[in-house]
Amino acid sequence: LLKASPPQKHKESSANQYVTGYGDKEYWDERYLKSGDARRFDWYLRYNAFKPTVMEALGLLKIKSDSKEDAAKDKNVKAEPSSSSTDNNNDIENEQSLVESEDSAKRKASLRVLVVGCGNSALTEDLYKDGFINSVSIDYSEVVIEQMRKVYQERIPDLRFETMDVRTMKFPKDAFFDVIFDKGTLDTLLCGSENAARTAGMMLFHVHKVMKSGSVFFIITYGAPDTRLSYLQSSRYKWNVKHAQLGKRYIYTMTKR
Repeated sequence: LLKASPPQKHKESSANQYVTGYGDKEYWDERYLKSGDARRFDWYLRYNAFKPTVMEALGLLKIKSDSKEDAAKDKNVKAEPSSSSTDNNNDIENEQSLVESEDSAKRKASLRVLVVGCGNSALTEDLYKDGFINSVSIDYSEVVIEQMRKVYQERIPDLRFETMDVRTMKFPKDAFFDVIFDKGTLDTLLCGSENAARTAGMMLFHVHKVMKSGSVFFIITYGAPDTRLSYLQSSRYKWNVKHAQLGKRYIYTMTKR
């Protein structure tokens, strides 16, 4: 994984203070043009770092009694899932500690997945390699979408990338997703706009709109609960919210009722 130097420290938006550029499409177009289409950059964490949380929320892990029996047969697999990793160096250990249910591969393949604000992240590829083969990844930057299409058109042609703004998503009325991922998009809206609350609300409203009962929405963020729950626990959203800390980051899990 090629790493880029992180931008300046994030600041939550207020009436008089926000990170110039983060809310502007032109800023991201220019950034992606400079990085080039061969570069992958993941904000915060790679998929394996929060995979245990995803597997548990989707009900794809075996119950503990079954896991222990399987672990006894295979010394290379631990009996119980480990705690969430604090950094990407623990990704392999986390993956090895998971014991998935017998039908997990079939269930993963059947789930419709949406990745919002995908940028040039490797998340879509990581999900595909883990069995989530039916996915759509969106971003409002045509530049990065064209780059991602070019990168994967031969390597993984099944991956779909669409130019679309998460705040005004336009999918068919009967199009719903079972699993949705956001890694950093909500953060950029909250620190990159003078109208942060309204902008974040637009994103959450449209995500909620493409969820059905039982759908799960994961947000990976640097935002602690005291800065995020006020948005996520709004009465306008019919979902249950859970959260956990992953090192210096957080993961929020919203399951629609």
